[in-house]
Amino acid sequence: MTNVIAALGADACAAPVLATAKTLADMLDATVVALHVGEDRLPALEALAKAARVEFRQDQGSSLERIVSTANEPGVVALVLGSRGATAGPRPAGATALEVMTRTAKPVVLVPPEARPPERFTRLLLPIEGQGAAPPALSHIIDAANRRQLEIIVLHLHSPATVPAFSDHEPHGTRVWDQEFLARHLPLKPDRVTVLRRVGTPADDVPAVAEGIGAELIVLVWSQRLAKGRARVVTRTLASTRIPVLLLPTEPSIRPGTDSVHRRTTTTSRARMRPSTTNGQI
Repeated sequence: MTNVIAALGADACAAPVLATAKTLADMLDATVVALHVGEDRLPALEALAKAARVEFRQDQGSSLERIVSTANEPGVVALVLGSRGATAGPRPAGATALEVMTRTAKPVVLVPPEARPPERFTRLLLPIEGQGAAPPALSHIIDAANRRQLEIIVLHLHSPATVPAFSDHEPHGTRVWDQEFLARHLPLKPDRVTVLRRVGTPADDVPAVAEGIGAELIVLVWSQRLAKGRARVVTRTLASTRIPVLLLPTEPSIRPGTDSVHRRTTTTSRARMRPSTTNGQI
């Protein structure tokens, strides 16, 4: 049995986090386990989990350490937590969320308090910058999307200097280019896929494109490095989107149905919130 962990706090994110975890678990054929870390019993969270018909666990100790430790347990295929506790909370995300997303090799979904996830995903947005190898976790997401017949919109953002010369007047050339791009950068071909090409800046355009196409989940492959000069697409997207964001580390992560996981620990800093894209990783 595989689990999706929904890390719940006593804040505005609890309900959307649990709802997103249930939708993700449906896609991954997993079971949701709700986790709250704290000494005091919170009947409201217990009632929320009971109404959703999911197991509720309460641990004591450091929220950061217990969430990371639980995420790294064998059989856990993803972690879902709030990006911030309130709409007016810190951007791109709260301190705990920023630490957690750099300290586990498992897929992490960050959910803003404004999110209204559906019962089932139908459309995912996958931005690709065209460089770097895809992580194994992306194969699992594409495979799950194929099984559920979900639509994957692959977004490739060009700079004005990299737009293919045929893009405005040769449909056949565009289709061939799209097929070659997918074969080159995706580990597994989605059954239902559309390549969307835009000219612009990835860090600024991903949230707007996601809203415009009605995506219910944004999937970002990233390096887990938030130092200056890195991860601008991740931080800008988290800061401005109302849509849950699934972060897939470039390091190997757990495969559903196995107990093998690569663990990594990354020390984060409070003064690293001016990142950008480097070496093709978002």
